[in-house]
Order: sequence, then structure tokens, then C-alpha cells
Amino acid sequence: MSLSESIAADSQPDGFENGQRQLTALSRLEQAGLIISLCIGVLAVAFEQFAINAVMPKVASPSELNDMSRYAWAFTLFVLGQAFAIIVVGRLVDRFGAFKPLAAGMAIFALGLVLAGSAHQMTTFLAARVVQGLGGGTLNISLMVIIAEVFPEKRRSVMMSIFSFCYLLPAFMGPPLAGIIAAGIGWRWVFWLIVPLVVVSSAIGFRSVFRLYRDRPARPDHADVVPVWVALAGTIGMGLLQAAWQELSHNKDAFRWDVIVVFAVFGLVAVGIALSKLMPPGFWKLQPGMPALMWVRMTLAGAFFASASFITLLLHEDRGLSLAEASWSLSIGALGWTAGTLLQMQRWLKLRRDQIIMVGAYFTAAGIGLLAIFAGWPKVPLIVAIAALLLAGFGMGMSSPSTSLALMTLSPPEAIGHNTSGLQVADNLGSAFFAGVAGSFMAAMMPRVGIPITFGWMYTINAGVVVIAIILTRRMGRVRNEASGVG
Repeated sequence: MSLSESIAADSQPDGFENGQRQLTALSRLEQAGLIISLCIGVLAVAFEQFAINAVMPKVASPSELNDMSRYAWAFTLFVLGQAFAIIVVGRLVDRFGAFKPLAAGMAIFALGLVLAGSAHQMTTFLAARVVQGLGGGTLNISLMVIIAEVFPEKRRSVMMSIFSFCYLLPAFMGPPLAGIIAAGIGWRWVFWLIVPLVVVSSAIGFRSVFRLYRDRPARPDHADVVPVWVALAGTIGMGLLQAAWQELSHNKDAFRWDVIVVFAVFGLVAVGIALSKLMPPGFWKLQPGMPALMWVRMTLAGAFFASASFITLLLHEDRGLSLAEASWSLSIGALGWTAGTLLQMQRWLKLRRDQIIMVGAYFTAAGIGLLAIFAGWPKVPLIVAIAALLLAGFGMGMSSPSTSLALMTLSPPEAIGHNTSGLQVADNLGSAFFAGVAGSFMAAMMPRVGIPITFGWMYTINAGVVVIAIILTRRMGRVRNEASGVG
């Protein structure tokens, strides 16, 4: 999920002053420090998220941690830790403000980076990924709520654009840089070198965030506060589903059907219960408005990130590109994402938010469909993959921020943390679900039928999921575009 997104409210209850008065309570230097600090925090988390795609083939290789079978777990466990943190911290920031969760998130994320760089077994590395996810999720929700509570409505779209740039800048340079670092001084330094960014961000922004929240009164839990057990149920359930898919990737003679059935049933039940508590009423009935919006975000983000997680592996293993060369694919996708993000915020774009989301989904479906053609036929030139990544990234750049802005329009102001949690959990669980399915599919099929058929079908399925997202956008209804005044 992207840190360039937020859910916002015009004003906050219980004596917390409106955004303009909060921001102007700081000096210009403190305001600048706040923005710089938030941007560096976004850069740090984004660099790690893109870098893992570039270095994971090296980390899992026989010469390093030697465990390609658990390749997908490195992505799944991160987003599950992130989802758990988002749910729990969402209720904390609603009650107590974002200062303490933000500080805790910085520390936990830095710890996860140190542990990942120090790992000598895949199990230890995967545990570090959970810690990184917990820290990243805490940072995610805290940063977004700060933007929503501190900045007035007219400046939020500007801050979202700045955050989009900071999130996407590592996408341009992060993967190739990570590949160079991994080849030069070792993949461990890809994690260790992010720690100074976290320290700098904390040092610059501490005073400003502390001043903003030191006098903020605690609020009582609102009626629909999410219990902690829901977060546990959702993350454990997704972990059980991933374990079931992993078991299916084994040779058919080694299947343990009793384990598969138990994991799958309990996983589905746990995830279903969690989503019933996390999502708005009418979610399972696909009702119009916010429930449909959650489904759109879940399917669209899930299919895209499940596709992006394995593109480096495809180019490296099948097309013979070096890790540094293959990593440029993520930069190409980020270029398209940036263009889409810039387009969706333009005032001259006379489309409603639901229409922008649909148009973006069309581009994403086309891009992933082209990736399926590129992967399935080895003679298809690399330029097709470049065009595919540009299209898919452009579509996500239009759709992803627009889903946040749509929820901003549909959401009541008193439940900002709760609704932010719901949207980002939809993003994370969608990514975890589809990345887990794609990883298990890859592990099961690649030894049997080879890379082209495996990846061709995997991208075809993901393109189909985006088509489902397109259909779901029609259930959202008309959502006003505040930037251009349409709707």
C-alpha cells in the first residue's frame, strides 16, 4: 500500500482545533521541518518496499539463504504485519493522537531493518519482515492521520501529491540502486543503509509533531471501534491461507490434505470474521458506496502488487537480465504511476472520482494483460514489457489516490482512523492474498511447465482480477471530484 494516500476530515471534535489553526501554530521553520520529516519517513519506507523486489532473488538464492520455496512469504508477512499494525494503531490515533504511535513506528521499523540485514536463515529473515511490516504499518497510519488532522482541506491534495512523489522517487532509483548495493557490498546493506534515514526523519520532525499533539485531549472510543482480536484474526487467517497454498505447491505425492483443508477452512473463517468487523456495513453484499469502494481497492491493489512482486524474478530468471537491469522494470512502472498521479489531481480533469478510478483500472488491466503476453511468449520483445509496466503503473497512479479521495468524500469526520484502517487493510489483505496465491502458483507450476507458461497464466489471472475491479467500480455510485468540482 502507498503512503501517498490519506483520509481526511474538515475538523475534529472534542476540542481539537481545525487544521489551519493547528498548522499555523507552528513557525514556518517548524512547518518546513514537519513536512521534510514526513517526506523522509515516506522515502525510507518506500525504498525498503521497492528494494525488496530487487534483492529478493539474491536473498533466496542457494549462495545466500537458500530457500526459494518461501520467496512469496517475504512479501506476504510484511503486508500482514502492516495490516495488523494499521488496525490496532487506527484506534490508538483516534483516541490519543499520532505522536506516540509515530515514534513507536519509527523505532520498530528501524529494528526490523537491522534484523533483516543480520539474518543468516530464511526463518529469521521472514521474522524481520514481520517486524518491518509492524513498523511500516504504524508509520503509515500515523503519517496519514497527521496530514488529515493538521492540514486544511485545500492543502491535503497538495500534500498527497508531495507524498506520492516521495513514495515514487525510490521506485525510480531504489531498485537499481538496491541491485548495485547488493552486487557491490552485499544485500544486507540494502536494509542497514535505510536506518540513517529513519533516524534523520525522527530527529527533524520530533519537535513539530510533539507540539501539535501535546495538548490534544484523549477521545473516547467510538461505537464501532475495532477490537484487537479482529486484527489477530485477520492476520492469522491470512497466514493460514498462505500456509495452505504453500502446501499445495509441493509435489502432489507429498500433499497433506488434512493440513491443507484445516488451514484453508480456519483461514477463510478467520479472515471472513475479521473483514465483517473491519469493513463498512453491506461489504459482503457488495452494496453501493463505501462497501463497493473497499472491494475495488482490495482487488485492484491485490492484482497489481501480486504482478509487480514477481516481475524482477521473471526478467532475471527467464530473460537473462542482471538484477540491476531487471530492477529497472520497477522504475518504469513508477514512471507511469507518477504520470497517473499527476493527472488525477488536475482541476481541468472534468471527471468524477468514480470515473477516474474506472479509467485507471482499464489502463491497469491492459498493462497486466500485456505482461501475460510478454511472459507467455519468450520471443516477445522487451519493449512490450516496458509498455505494459507503463500502462499498469499509470492506471494505478490514477486509481489508487482516487480511492482515498473518494473515501474522504464518503467518510464521516469522527471516524478518521477507523476508516483509514479499513481502506489500508483492504489494500494490504488484497496484496497479501493475491501475492500468496501467485507465489504458491509459481512454486507449484514452474518446476512442471517452466517459466513462460507459469508466468503467462499468473498474469492472465491477475488481469482478470482487475476486470472484476472494473465491474465493481460501477457499484460505487457517483463520487464528487473536489479538485475539479465535478459531481
